[in-house]
Amino acid sequence: MAEAKRAEPPKPKPKPKPRPERYAWSYPEEAPDGGTSLRFGPAVDDKGRAFLHVGEKLVALTEEDGKPTVAWDYVTGSRVPGPVVLVPDGTLRFHAADGMLHALEVDSGRQVYAPVNVGEPLGYAAPVTDAEGNTYISIHDGGLLRVDPDGEFNRARPYLRTRQILNSMGVIHDGVLYLGSDDGYVFAIELGENSGKNRFDHTSEQGHAGWFINTALAIAADGTLIVASRDDHLYGFSPAGKTKFKTPLPGQVLGAPVLDQRGNICVGITINERGKPPAGKLISIDGNSHKIRWQFDAAGPVESTPVVAADGVIYFGDNTGLIHAVDGQGQLQWKSDVGQPVRSAGTMPREGRIAFGLEDETLIVLECDSPGLADGVWPKLGRTLAQSGLS
Repeated sequence: MAEAKRAEPPKPKPKPKPRPERYAWSYPEEAPDGGTSLRFGPAVDDKGRAFLHVGEKLVALTEEDGKPTVAWDYVTGSRVPGPVVLVPDGTLRFHAADGMLHALEVDSGRQVYAPVNVGEPLGYAAPVTDAEGNTYISIHDGGLLRVDPDGEFNRARPYLRTRQILNSMGVIHDGVLYLGSDDGYVFAIELGENSGKNRFDHTSEQGHAGWFINTALAIAADGTLIVASRDDHLYGFSPAGKTKFKTPLPGQVLGAPVLDQRGNICVGITINERGKPPAGKLISIDGNSHKIRWQFDAAGPVESTPVVAADGVIYFGDNTGLIHAVDGQGQLQWKSDVGQPVRSAGTMPREGRIAFGLEDETLIVLECDSPGLADGVWPKLGRTLAQSGLS
């Protein structure tokens, strides 16, 4: 007679992970299977709705009773490596990994026009839309496509012809689109005509940085372009392309520069020295002398783009999973361990809230004491909560 098998005792349920200090909410509550690093925060409109692409869909989130509520969702069937952008006409744009450019209404998630195939997105570029509703897309072969407000474009005739790969998130200022390129030059593209024209004379070294320019640009109050290059320097260029300053940094910039209310430049850096573990800092650079004001040592590399609040507090994440709150003099106010590397740009979806994307493709929202985003120059990636890159 066969011996009866003993019943196995039930396995204990896994203990829930402790919530980080200052935790408000996260979305989704469970990280998606096969999630990829969320490198950008959501676009936020003037009603406090956050538009975030997670997995293979876009969701419109609102906070109700301290919890996220999905107002609507829109399935794309593809990942979206770059940011979602809220454009001047109040609609959304984003460029999916399958090459499709999507345009949606913010209130309903309905399509403004059917998705158009503009080609696979570059690693650091993002769609930029002007005040007339034209959307500019960096393309793999070099140059730009322009998609009109009805979704029409001419692939055979790019808006800007160049062999240079414009692999950065652009900004528009006074009718000119500024973009960094893989060959280390800034392009200044006059908009409004049927084809784009670069205002900078690259043969005269106008707009030339030392190496790749992949991070998003920022613009100071006087129109100076703030550019981080992979040669470990921060550059300032006039709107005419003249080099105004070149500041050496003690590491590499993988996020983007932002500016506080006084015009000081804040940027995170990654330090890789032989024989030492990777490290990182938040750097503040004086807006007038362009010398380093202070350096704050993070627990690990800083690839996160900071966000500056109205009370002057600067929020940023590091690759060890810490979110830091630092005042305008570089003094730590608080920190929170969120358990996942924080490589994303920060944003402030509402008063008393700070939000960052995590490595497991979740958005985490923490409580803070700040009343909202700083007014003025360039306090976050893409300048405003809409992250449109317009000034």
